[in-house]
Amino acid sequence: MSTRPEKLYDTGPDNLWALSATRQAVIELKTGCVTDTIAKKDADQLGGSIRWLNKHNPEVKALPIMVHPSRVCDAKATPQPVMRVVTPAKYELLKQSVIQYAVALASDLGRWADEQAVAAQLAHHKLTGDRFLDTYSETARTSA
Repeated sequence: MSTRPEKLYDTGPDNLWALSATRQAVIELKTGCVTDTIAKKDADQLGGSIRWLNKHNPEVKALPIMVHPSRVCDAKATPQPVMRVVTPAKYELLKQSVIQYAVALASDLGRWADEQAVAAQLAHHKLTGDRFLDTYSETARTSA
């Protein structure tokens, strides 16, 4: 399940993805950025979104995610613990996997209604909650 708190409530993260009943990806989108590093204000915004989730759903573990051209945080920025970044290269890999997933299920139209076929293709293309972020994002790091 996915929600867009900032759009719905004018506060919170750009997107929340439920990865499991107890784990959600807190996502900030910086798709318009052209900088070589993640700015302090952007890292701080992600931290604020984590706090927002902790306030509204304290039982849920937050996984901080940023969509940004770089996985390197500026020297003044403090990345959130276990922060992941979807870079353009990882986004492209994700896009290709989603296309391959759809093509595999569309090859036999009845497969869309077959839970086992859908689950098998999600697992094969690493689109499940437990593998998605390890495959399609990178660990944020600080600048040298």
